[in-house]
Amino acid sequence: MLTTLKRKILFWFSIIAFFALMPVVIAYSLGYRFDDSWRLRKTGGLYVTSDITGSEIFLDDRLMKTTNLLQSGTFIDNLSPGSYKITVLKKNYLSWEKTLEVRSQLVTESKALLIPEKDNTKVIAQGNFFGLESSIYNPLLLFSEDKGEKKIVRWFLPVEGEFIRDTGPLVKYDDTFELVRWLPRGVVLSFDGKIRRIAFDLGAKTAMIVPLGDELPSKNDVEKEALNARLDDRKFVRAEYLENEGILKASWLENTIYPYYFSDLDEILIHDKKIRDFEFYPGRSDALIAAYGNGIWALEIDKRGGRNIFSIYKGREPEFKIPYGLDSIYALDAGNLISIKLALD
Repeated sequence: MLTTLKRKILFWFSIIAFFALMPVVIAYSLGYRFDDSWRLRKTGGLYVTSDITGSEIFLDDRLMKTTNLLQSGTFIDNLSPGSYKITVLKKNYLSWEKTLEVRSQLVTESKALLIPEKDNTKVIAQGNFFGLESSIYNPLLLFSEDKGEKKIVRWFLPVEGEFIRDTGPLVKYDDTFELVRWLPRGVVLSFDGKIRRIAFDLGAKTAMIVPLGDELPSKNDVEKEALNARLDDRKFVRAEYLENEGILKASWLENTIYPYYFSDLDEILIHDKKIRDFEFYPGRSDALIAAYGNGIWALEIDKRGGRNIFSIYKGREPEFKIPYGLDSIYALDAGNLISIKLALD
């Protein structure tokens, strides 16, 4: 039974507790939370997306969202300032994980990079193929085939999965070969000191030698520069390979505040590596694909919480290209032509 004294003590304790907690309650209602140092600060948020439908997005191992055709991500608000582990999972894809910092009154953004784990490669043709190139105007691949005494140039149509009619009699060489430039309906080549212009009829899957016309017989300065540099689709980001230093870097070109995936104006993605090929990841400006060592790799520009580098393909010394208008990779490795899907059906 409560005595009068106990009742008074309980009453005054309740009054004191009410006034002590009222500022905290009001602060919470206004969007304030305690941070890791027990300071009351305005909350922030996280916005995480994924290109792959059906991705599961986790915050500190707690499922927050499964993406669908209409919603490719999730916005998580009212988060206390601090570090959070974001994990994105999808069956038959490599898991993606990043630790991100949430700041007061700001939204931290990130986009998962999911790479198929298996069942995404197929050998298209076996042979002694090497020197892969891809047209900048059409879904068309070019490479050489070693026939022993001679080497011949082959063209492959990835959409149809067919070779252009045998062009061995047109373009065969002994020692040197160079792609000078692609044309909307052809190509200019240099082989064994000879310059040839080849015209294509892609519908009929044929090729023929035509006069050089007003085409320059060698690369101009812009074409030479393009050998070791790439621009994203919007021309906001430039990727460049510094061959002498073995450095692959990405640079933000716009005279604006750079996006979340740039911590600095220039990001060094790889150093001390011999890069055989590199391209922007299809449809993205925040990731690249590069071939070096024994594989082909996907690399994030975003280094927050550690830069993710994923294996797309491992073999001997693969080289790759992404055909014009397509989202799949085509590679040459150990003399074979291989297709590699970046998204599973």
